[in-house]
Amino acid sequence: MQFDLYVPRQSWLHRLDPRTKLLVALTGMVICLVFQRAGVLAGILASSHLLLLLARIPGERVRWLWKRMLPLTIMILVLQPFFAAGAESHVLWRVGPLRWTETGVLSGVVSALRVNAMAFVAAGLLFTTEPTLLVRGLVKVGLPYEWGLTASLAIRYLPTTFGLYQSIHESHQARGWDPSRGSYLRRIRGYLPMLVAVMIAALRMSDNLGMALAARGFGSPFQRTTLRDIRLRPVDWAVMTGVLFLLTASLILRFGGG
Repeated sequence: MQFDLYVPRQSWLHRLDPRTKLLVALTGMVICLVFQRAGVLAGILASSHLLLLLARIPGERVRWLWKRMLPLTIMILVLQPFFAAGAESHVLWRVGPLRWTETGVLSGVVSALRVNAMAFVAAGLLFTTEPTLLVRGLVKVGLPYEWGLTASLAIRYLPTTFGLYQSIHESHQARGWDPSRGSYLRRIRGYLPMLVAVMIAALRMSDNLGMALAARGFGSPFQRTTLRDIRLRPVDWAVMTGVLFLLTASLILRFGGG
């Protein structure tokens, strides 16, 4: 459970209905996709951090996400300028046929901001919503229960699998395993024992998960019941109204105002 994304807190964001938070996350991602301005994307990224702060999400969890996003961000900032150089833009750096231009650098900054903004918008949903309530919210909006549970399990067990990899990696290092020596091919072969251990542990985990689902009646033809149902409160309707207004205004500004 130490690798679970959900952070239990007693905040207003935690108490919102999962459907409301789904709409907020969807709206933020749509705005990130339709706008090309760095200022707008930076504003969404800052707003998502403010929401996490108001929800009392620990700073170490925010830093954890930044560490996961840092390699992708660096790769976008380095490679994107080569693919969006711009024919008439000022050249900043050139190596043979490859070149960095002002247009390419700006494109890389915009792409990096977009990816990080979307990641933290999604984090606002995943950090503040219990997996069971998230499944219930997906079912309430019309998704079949099996699909909702599959999505929840994928969200839940991706960080668990990564934590499993870290545990096995550290246990190998404690036993003197060091694949950093020798040629490149030899170093790749050095990782094979760890990968085999990760695969075996993942298969065991999936087998246990399958038995746990079967013991709880997953796949039963009878109608499912719910011990704790979710309901939209006045604050949810107010937030959803404001978010829909924001989405409509943003689309009008983007496609109507140029």
